[in-house]
Amino acid sequence: MLYIVSTPIGNIQDISERALACIKSSDLIIGEERKVTTSFLKKYKLTGRPIELLNEHSDKSDLEFLLDQCKNQVVSLISDCGTPGFCDPGADLVYLCRQNDIQVVPVPGASSLMTFLSVCGHRLDQFYFRGFLPANNEKREVELKALQKESRAVIIMDTPYRLEKTLGDMKKYFPKKVCIIGYKLTQEEEQIIEGYPDELAQLFLGHKGEFILLIK
Repeated sequence: MLYIVSTPIGNIQDISERALACIKSSDLIIGEERKVTTSFLKKYKLTGRPIELLNEHSDKSDLEFLLDQCKNQVVSLISDCGTPGFCDPGADLVYLCRQNDIQVVPVPGASSLMTFLSVCGHRLDQFYFRGFLPANNEKREVELKALQKESRAVIIMDTPYRLEKTLGDMKKYFPKKVCIIGYKLTQEEEQIIEGYPDELAQLFLGHKGEFILLIK
């Protein structure tokens, strides 16, 4: 059995009793990064369980090994934060489990996307979720030029250390578009700010942190 367990995106109190119970009942925990996973388990006094990793460096043999673990044990899959299987390699393991008739059980909870949509202040019946932009500059430019043609609202994510770069891209490719940024959602430094890209770039100059961005 494989539990897909959502974990907090910032505030450590945003964990459900069910999530804690599922992890506690598991024989194995699968996380993205060992340091983050170990720290998470310590916070909730859930140490003592073996940890395996599934991330962008995992290959086919790693997935096959994890699949075997799911066949014979109760396993919880968690990501560094938020809901596993969404914009991370957990989806590959879920797919393999379903192909092999292994029960996959969702344990819903925190999601940066849904959290952001709930506080952005705009009703979005439709939007285009682009997710993480490529790190490679040439591929990134191609993607941004393609997004210029999109008529729907666009939602972008990126790693914390590319916040300044992403806002610089917004200035270049979407200078007249209103953007809303959700910065460090659920944390003490949380900010939800609406403005033009040049305004946001100035406000977040020198900042690094988890963020999600809406281009209207």
